[in-house]
Amino acid sequence: MDIPHIAIETAHRRIRKYISETPVEFCRTLSYLKRGKIYLKMENWQKTGSFKVRGALNYMLALNDHDKGKGVITASAGNHALGVAYAAELLGIKARVVLPVNASIAKVRKLRYYGCQIIQAGQDYDEAEDIAHQIGQDVDLTFVHAFDDAAIIAGQGTIGKEILQQLPETEIVVVPVGGGGLISGVASAIKKERPEIRIIGVQCAASPAMKAALREGRIVETPIDDTIADGLAGRFVSALTLELTRALVDDLVIVEEKDIRHAIRFLIDEARLLVEGAAAVSVAAVLAKKIDVVDKNVALLLTGRNISSELVARILND
Repeated sequence: MDIPHIAIETAHRRIRKYISETPVEFCRTLSYLKRGKIYLKMENWQKTGSFKVRGALNYMLALNDHDKGKGVITASAGNHALGVAYAAELLGIKARVVLPVNASIAKVRKLRYYGCQIIQAGQDYDEAEDIAHQIGQDVDLTFVHAFDDAAIIAGQGTIGKEILQQLPETEIVVVPVGGGGLISGVASAIKKERPEIRIIGVQCAASPAMKAALREGRIVETPIDDTIADGLAGRFVSALTLELTRALVDDLVIVEEKDIRHAIRFLIDEARLLVEGAAAVSVAAVLAKKIDVVDKNVALLLTGRNISSELVARILND
C-alpha cells in the first residue's frame, strides 16, 4: 500500500508556488565523524518554520467553496496549526486551532501573528484533538487532521519527491516519526521510484506510539513522558499511517532525551543550525549509532525550527 504517485505529483503542483523548495545541504562534520556522506534536508527553513505547511496547504487548497466558507478547525502540538493558519490566511478562510495547554511557547507566540482563533485546551495532543472535533461538530467547521488524511500525507510526500531530485544518489532517508503522516508520505514518494532506498524512522523514547503499534500489529494507546520533541508526542497513530509505515518503512529506531539534546547542541555548535526537538531526532539517531551510515549517502530530514529561546538556553547550559 502507498499514497498514489499521482496524488503526490498533484500535491506538488498545487502547493509549489506557496512553499519553499528547501535545499539539501552536505553536513561535513557529521560526515567526517560517522564516515558517511550525510546531507540535511532543510525543512527547518520552510515557511512557518516546519514541513507541516505542505500537508495543510494541499488539504485546504483542495477544499470546495462550501467547506472553505464554513471555516476550518484543527488540533496540533503547534507546527500543523501554523501550517493551517498560514493556509487559512492565504485563502481567506476563518480558522480555529486547538493546542494542548503545555504547547511550545515559541509556537503559540508565532500563531498570534496569524488571524486565527487560538484555543488552548487538553493535557496533550490527543485530548486537544478530541476537543477540536467536538467544537467542529458543534459549530459545523471543517476539521483538518494533523496526519490521518491522504491529502495531508500526499502534501508531506512532496519532500520525498524533492529529495529524489536533489540527491539522486541517496541510499538512506531518515525521517522523524510522530503520528506517521510525514514518513508515510515520504516513503510513498520514494519507494514508488526507488524501492532500494532504505527509509528509516526515528521516534523519541518518551512517545513511541508507532513503535508500539508496529510491535503489536494494531493501534495501541501509548503513554507520553516528558519530552523536548513535543511535535512527535501523541498517544496514538492511525490505521492509515500504521498500514503505510508497516508496508513501506524499513526500520524504526528509538532515541532518548539525552540524545535529542545532544543533537540540538551539535547542530548549533557544528553546523550553526537551529532546530526543535522533533527535528533533531534524525541527527540524534546517527550520533547515537542507531543507524549504520558508514560509506552511505544519507539524507536526514530536519523538520522544523520552532523552539523557544528559553528551551535552547536550558539545553546549552545542561
